[in-house]
Amino acid sequence: MPQLDRIIVLSQIFWLVLIFSIFYAILTHYFLPKFLKSLKIRKQVIDINTKEILKKTERTLNKQGLLIKILVKNLEITSDLLVSYFGQLIKDKKGVDTLIIDQKISFVILNTIKFCDFKLLNSIFVYPKSLKFKD
Repeated sequence: MPQLDRIIVLSQIFWLVLIFSIFYAILTHYFLPKFLKSLKIRKQVIDINTKEILKKTERTLNKQGLLIKILVKNLEITSDLLVSYFGQLIKDKKGVDTLIIDQKISFVILNTIKFCDFKLLNSIFVYPKSLKFKD
């Protein structure tokens, strides 16, 4: 059988080792550094984006906390003013009809909900008339 001849097998093994070695050297010398560099750059971009996201999230949470503190403080002041005002009003006039006051407060709350809901207002897109007619 000619496949098992020692002369043919040795030359095939020689060329296999030589071609594989050259191929391996080319891959490790030229292509592997470029591949590793691209992986390193991608990792750095991901790290930088993650840091920016964390910074923005922290700033947002700090602003939300500050806003909540201000709102609670203002609500306490408003509550104290309303309690003292209504308390004084009831002391001055024993038979106070609070129905008118309740109607005015409910009207203010209704208008606030209708017209000052920023999430609702931000979801409405307003375009100039000139852009509406263009296709």
